[in-house]
Amino acid sequence: MSVNKWWSHDPNERYWLEITNREDIGVNLLAPQLNDRGEEYWSYALVREVRPGDLVLHWDKNHGPGVVGYSHVRGEAFASTITWQSRGTYGRQRGTSGPEPAWQAPLGGYRRLKRPVTQARLREIEPRIHALRDRLTDSVAGPLYFPFVFSSTRPLRAAQGYLTKLPRSLVETLPELLELRQTAISEPSEPEVLIPHSSPTRKTRGPSGYGRQHDAKQRKAVERYAMDLVLNHYSSRGYQIEDVGDHSPWDITVRRDGTESHIEVKGSTTSREAIDLTEGEVRHAEGVPTCLIVIDQIEVDDDLRCGGGRWRTWADWLPKREELVATAYRYPLPDGSHAGSPPA
Repeated sequence: MSVNKWWSHDPNERYWLEITNREDIGVNLLAPQLNDRGEEYWSYALVREVRPGDLVLHWDKNHGPGVVGYSHVRGEAFASTITWQSRGTYGRQRGTSGPEPAWQAPLGGYRRLKRPVTQARLREIEPRIHALRDRLTDSVAGPLYFPFVFSSTRPLRAAQGYLTKLPRSLVETLPELLELRQTAISEPSEPEVLIPHSSPTRKTRGPSGYGRQHDAKQRKAVERYAMDLVLNHYSSRGYQIEDVGDHSPWDITVRRDGTESHIEVKGSTTSREAIDLTEGEVRHAEGVPTCLIVIDQIEVDDDLRCGGGRWRTWADWLPKREELVATAYRYPLPDGSHAGSPPA
């Protein structure tokens, strides 16, 4: 069937919602190619549309109901098989199917949300979600495949289906999904933050959402401030310290009593629930015991003076490969280029 790919022009529209009663959430997306009546069904066909690096949230019917976690798509969807039974009246009468054609997409890096987005929570803000759906309807020609349905007689509930499109604007509405939003950022960035008036380093700009940090010098100042905080912390406790970030895949080496430790430092002006890592940083932490220190909520004024910050430390840090989400690629240029400017 033809799918209305209204999101295809926007690379930031990377979110989907699986509505399921599976116990093995986060393993894959798997849906029959045809419904009980032998017809193509939009919610099953959407499995073909996910792309590597997309984020899939999981609505658990059994434990909630609500959004309990998320995974990322690890590869292209492909034809597979499934043995299943539909949950509807017709499906119960039909019984369990034998193996039949299905669409499947591999998932990885499943993480439970620190704060699940429950059905009760969504019903608290139902008018906002309803208004968001209406705005999208006005701007999109064709079906939205929206994850929730509304009624004058019943409160908000999940759509009847398996996979739905989760609009980015809805993800940005829920503070519980901050980790998910930061995981999906396609390039290193820092949203501007609003500092309380009592702060001596208050900024005059308001929040601007996610995007490239407005000033590379500010980003550098924040990174330097975080590094200096960590260097001074260890120096004051009698460690020999060395800033090695310019030539090593970690930032700081500290030594005391014949013991050497390696430290990775990340600084940010916003509350961070996800960070950017290089392949070198990951490989180093896999091979050498490394301490990760994240200092976020750093305050910055227009003169690049930094202050404050919230410390968090992971003493025995080992990033899991399956939880890493690709946000950029290194691409070897192919043969066949033409020298100079494009031909007319």
